Amino acid sequence: MPAHVLLLLDTSAAWSRGVVRGFMRSARLHGWEVLHYHPAHNLEWLLQEHDPDVVVLGPPPKQWPDTLRGRLSIAANGDFSAEGVPSVCLDEARISSLAFRHLASRGLKHVTTFSVDDSLFARLREQAFREEAARAGTTVVPGWARSVEERAGIEAWLKNLPKPCGVYVCCDVWGRMVAQYARSARLRVPEDLALVGVDNDMLECELITPPLSSVAIPWRTMGESVAELVHQGLAGRPIAGQRVVIEPIDVVSRRSSDALAIDNAMVRSAVAWIREHADRRISVPAVAAAVRTPRQRLERLFRTHLGRTIMQEVRRAHVEAGKALLATTDLTLPEIASRSGFTNSALLNQAFHREVGLPPGEYRRRVGALIEDDD
Repeated sequence: MPAHVLLLLDTSAAWSRGVVRGFMRSARLHGWEVLHYHPAHNLEWLLQEHDPDVVVLGPPPKQWPDTLRGRLSIAANGDFSAEGVPSVCLDEARISSLAFRHLASRGLKHVTTFSVDDSLFARLREQAFREEAARAGTTVVPGWARSVEERAGIEAWLKNLPKPCGVYVCCDVWGRMVAQYARSARLRVPEDLALVGVDNDMLECELITPPLSSVAIPWRTMGESVAELVHQGLAGRPIAGQRVVIEPIDVVSRRSSDALAIDNAMVRSAVAWIREHADRRISVPAVAAAVRTPRQRLERLFRTHLGRTIMQEVRRAHVEAGKALLATTDLTLPEIASRSGFTNSALLNQAFHREVGLPPGEYRRRVGALIEDDD
């Protein structure tokens, strides 16, 4: 008899469909019979009607349901490991760190956060973002975390933010709201407000004008990890309290954060020149010559206004060019290396390990899976 798995997950969003796709790939390999319902269904009735061998619930409520105590059950996209529930969750601190570093790389000196409720994920992301910004010495402006109904209040809040300001929107769905209210308040994105969200829901990101930059999450990997816990549990292995943490991939950069908020005109011009020429090899003397200033002076200005060297900015620009090519073309790695300013694919590989934490081939595979999930 095949194992019966009760999967309770709202599939109205792209992220949840990615989880289901990853889960179902493994479920088919194991021959499980999967019963899918929306989490709003009556849980007690479902348990009585189907008597499943295992229940996957995600994202779970604030408290683990008492009706699942004593049953083989797993939390998807939530952490209940402290209660003994095997859980697959996200590294919220890493997500927020990527978002902050993306905004900081634009030279922004003021940042804030936006959420419309007190969801646990939103609280965790806001807290981690503020801690990351505080460590970097960046001014964190009080964020918005009230009712979605308060449109006038949101517009007034946006108008009163220091400009330019980076806004970390805790999920992409809320990003569309911020962009709409910013437009009503006659604020420019990204010149006044640079926005970055979370989930990389391609439909949501592209519906926003301009398109929303967002932290990409490997949701299919989450689904596969949930399935692995199901497999272990059905095999009788001890999984109670296990906690599997899924790391985000990277920020997928779009025009909502395409700003250069750098106080110094010389540094701003140099960074713009570097990014414009990121498809070729760039030397530090060439950057200094492009903005007609001595190298030593430009180095001092970079350290003062950006907190990094000219060459670090050059490497960052090369990696960004490489990421765009990996995500949007089928060029070979040597071709991508050549078109993103690296002399060979080995240097491209080294730079990706250093800046992204992944080899370029793995980055392409993960981003490609995200695109497939959204089809």
